[in-house]
Amino acid sequence: MKKVSELFTAQAYNPWEVANNLSNGSAGFRIPEYQRTYDWSENNIHRLMSDLFTGFERLSRGTGADTFTFLGTLILVKDQQQRQEPKFRGRSYSIVDGQQRLTTLTLLSCVLIERLRLLNKDLPKLSPESTEWLSSEAESLEEALASCTRGVQLVQHGTVNYPFPRIVRSNDRRGDSTKEEELKSAISIFLSEFIKYIQSEEIEFLLPEIGNSREAEKILENFRIIKSFCEKLNDKNWFDENDFQFIEAQKFTHGGYKQLWKKLQDVNDGNRVISELTNNVETHNYFRTLMLAAYFCNCVAVTTVITPDESAAFDIFDALNTTGEPLTALETLKPHVINAVNQSSTKEFQGSDCSLSFEKIEKLMSDNFQETKQKQDETKNLLITFALYLKGRKISQNLSDQRKEILKFFNESKQVNNGPKQFMEALAFASEYRCNYWVPKNFGRINYYHAEHSEADEVKLLCSLISATKTSLTLPILLRYWVDGKERQNYANYMKALKAVTAFLVLRRSATGGTIGIDTCFRDIMEAGSSPKKFGLCTGSNFRNNILDVEELKESLKSKLDSPAVKFSNKEEWINHVLDTPIYTHSQPLVRFILFCATNYSAVDVENAGLLTRKDILSSDDRNYLTFDNWVSDLYCTVEHVAPNSDKSEGWDPNIYSNSRIKNTLGNLVLLPAKENIALGNATWKKKKIFYNALTGVDKKTRESALNQAKREGIKFHKKTEDIILNTGKLSMSDGIQNVESWDKDFIEKRTRRIASLAWDELWPWLGNS
Repeated sequence: MKKVSELFTAQAYNPWEVANNLSNGSAGFRIPEYQRTYDWSENNIHRLMSDLFTGFERLSRGTGADTFTFLGTLILVKDQQQRQEPKFRGRSYSIVDGQQRLTTLTLLSCVLIERLRLLNKDLPKLSPESTEWLSSEAESLEEALASCTRGVQLVQHGTVNYPFPRIVRSNDRRGDSTKEEELKSAISIFLSEFIKYIQSEEIEFLLPEIGNSREAEKILENFRIIKSFCEKLNDKNWFDENDFQFIEAQKFTHGGYKQLWKKLQDVNDGNRVISELTNNVETHNYFRTLMLAAYFCNCVAVTTVITPDESAAFDIFDALNTTGEPLTALETLKPHVINAVNQSSTKEFQGSDCSLSFEKIEKLMSDNFQETKQKQDETKNLLITFALYLKGRKISQNLSDQRKEILKFFNESKQVNNGPKQFMEALAFASEYRCNYWVPKNFGRINYYHAEHSEADEVKLLCSLISATKTSLTLPILLRYWVDGKERQNYANYMKALKAVTAFLVLRRSATGGTIGIDTCFRDIMEAGSSPKKFGLCTGSNFRNNILDVEELKESLKSKLDSPAVKFSNKEEWINHVLDTPIYTHSQPLVRFILFCATNYSAVDVENAGLLTRKDILSSDDRNYLTFDNWVSDLYCTVEHVAPNSDKSEGWDPNIYSNSRIKNTLGNLVLLPAKENIALGNATWKKKKIFYNALTGVDKKTRESALNQAKREGIKFHKKTEDIILNTGKLSMSDGIQNVESWDKDFIEKRTRRIASLAWDELWPWLGNS
């Protein structure tokens, strides 16, 4: 057994020491392929620079511990074999944690070098002694900063130096010559170009072309942000506005600032030199920046943990709970997948099926979730979906729990042939489905999977409802049928499952109003077990569970409707539930969808004013409301109360307000554009009736006639309202409402029944007529 002291070493280092104290200055840092891309936000950088400026100012008051800036932990694995860089003469260290901070600190080193060169050219003429001291101090500091960005390896029998970028990614290969190295990542190319700048006499560093990846954009963007912060160092107004303490020139000799200088003891009268620089205002910007560079090299502290064992590195990482953005469960899973692939075949992970699945997931995350927090949240939600899909198991959003659970699931999958491949492929499918069928802005991609327009339109409509109601527990069910359809290149069963799940969602929620218990219903569908309430739709870790026949799925969903919590098994029982449900207060997307279903292929009931019917009605395209285009149309985007949604409104049947639920039931709700919704407000029914008559008019002439009728009856509309009436498209979904003589409690109940009946007739066939 190893001794504890052999597992790891931990030491607080400043940035210069991180680069130079490890392996005698030949340390090169490698970002493993399982690590996320560099994506620190401006807020992250603002926090780092704020800490830096605060500690820098405190140095004017002393040299205590609070003058240091502590920037968390760097966890490194010392590569023993360096198989990926056989011609690299330095020593490679893999970064398990801290790559965001280390990369940012390296960019800060670059910024400070350029900033000092730019300010140096504007220095005034000084005494020879001051000029010589400044020159030697600046040369020493630039070399210290440069060593944070590039290392040097001795080649040709130790007689020639060949530089290398301190940080590279897994797809890079450092070598001891141009011929032997292959640098592909944005960070390695950036640092290589900066090394050329360091070795030149150039004053300004021109940002290089490093590709158009998200990481490349972030590196260049953050370089500019850090550069802006360093420029603000000499702007007192900016310090005042941001509540930082500006370092006035008279403080240049205070506290620990003198201890920053390495060459001051070589000057005969160091106090006189400092005094000359303090008294000459033209030197202040340069001198203050030089002090910041010295502070950075000496007083920024990073706890550096080094271990030869990668698994120990992850345990340390979890235990320390470092200040950077934590690795997701998916990221900590990756090294285990890599090991499984490398141990089970002669093929390397790179280019393997598992690698391709990871690349697919990472691209989906990068393309759809720009900020780190968005990616982390989506990863957590993805794993919740996947756990139900795979095991029928609920896992929490707790990061530690997710890491343990997903690794446990993966280890179980390794017990079967091609298990890791199937596991990662399924996870990639889950990510693909969530990105394209759950995120509204991506619904256009659904056309890629469903070539027939009517099918794609229906999928987009139903997925819009599921997304709008935030019913994410439906996703594992739908994913199961979608993956099956994708593999068969036939989505017929997926379509049936999607319609069945949607019908269940709408019928159950409109009967109960709330969501209590519905997630349990969906989990029961996925979970395997001996209980008759469990239906075992999950794949299992061995991917051998048979998929439920769609008719079985429908029966399982219907059984969840005829339960003690809901208890309805036919149309009349459901309508009686809906009559008393104030559905507006629970879910407006649900209201919209039910109204779409009820109005679909219907017409005005000439025998019952204000109601719709399908009796003796032929289907026609102009009455097809269940379409995605209508769902996203501005014409039907908001839910409006006919009898106003207030405690009591003048001119309305007081019985409507005797029970607060009545005004929020289906019978009192219509769909209108946003402007029209606002225009109607709390108007009386007499005024609203004319308004609806105008809005359902077939042409402008009919609408003008309705407005003239209103004027004859002494009813006035605002000019904006008149413009809305005359210029809005025909609101066919409101046809017939204008024919109601008295909008009262009895009519609302009657209309609720009719809407519910028509909606049931549309939805129930999706669950089957057994």
